[in-house]
Amino acid sequence: MTWDQRTLSTFLATAKHGSFGRAAREMNLTQPAVTRIIRRLEAHLGAPLFERTTTGVTLNVYGKAFLPYASTVDTEMTNAEDLLDALRGASKGVVRVGGVGSVVSGHLATALQQLLADQPGLQAQVIEEIEDKLLLALKRGEVDMAISPEPYMDDEITLACPEALHDLVEVFVAPRHPLAGRADIPLAEAARHPWALPPLDTPITRELKRRFFAEGIETVEIGVLSRSVNMLKSMTLQGGQICWMPRGLVAREVDAGDLVALPLPALTFRRRFHIYRRRMGQLPPPALKLLRALQTLAQEQSALPEE
Repeated sequence: MTWDQRTLSTFLATAKHGSFGRAAREMNLTQPAVTRIIRRLEAHLGAPLFERTTTGVTLNVYGKAFLPYASTVDTEMTNAEDLLDALRGASKGVVRVGGVGSVVSGHLATALQQLLADQPGLQAQVIEEIEDKLLLALKRGEVDMAISPEPYMDDEITLACPEALHDLVEVFVAPRHPLAGRADIPLAEAARHPWALPPLDTPITRELKRRFFAEGIETVEIGVLSRSVNMLKSMTLQGGQICWMPRGLVAREVDAGDLVALPLPALTFRRRFHIYRRRMGQLPPPALKLLRALQTLAQEQSALPEE
């Protein structure tokens, strides 16, 4: 069997959708054609890759083992094509990167502005997600790098560079909130007011609960759980909730006087971000240039004192 990118892309589409039919639509093929491609791939590998059911297909143990390698080869082929296009002058390349909200609107935007100014014609594809979703996007090859405060301990993921970026996480409320304007707020009292937070299984909310628990407070009143930063801000601005966010995400609201920070030292800290990449494969040249710009930002922040 001759290996080609279409075979790997068809396998990846089938794994993503769990359906030969939906994979066929993505690949602009017929369903029988997708079925034949998968069967030839399985015959070549000497093992079935999917469990067939009445509702679709799911990766079996062989398919799950093959998935990261197929993703890497497919991504590297795309990167190679992008590089050759750039060398021919057909394009200036594409950089694909993901980050949490505060990074996307802060450090990443700054680095990309510099990169795009230095390399006109370069295209940047940016996704904004919470930490757990970023890891999946990086593993799937949807981004070349991910910037996250969550330490990724994974055989497929590694640090792209040793330097770390930082932001400042604080507690914010609307000026009319009962706790606003007070100089001394017991943490236990703050825990009894409703909070607007990301889902319970996300790193930022786990960290908040850990900090309360370290002070002997086992429960926190939660009013809203959402992955949407805009929803959390809106509920804080209009719904009287408390939010725990990087200052960069609410800088405009703070400058306008619509939000104020609460003096809660136990919940104020500088958060460290690391830049991650897939362990297998090479970063394309545009991603390497972005990495250097991010490293420069990290080095400029390194002189700041730790909280």
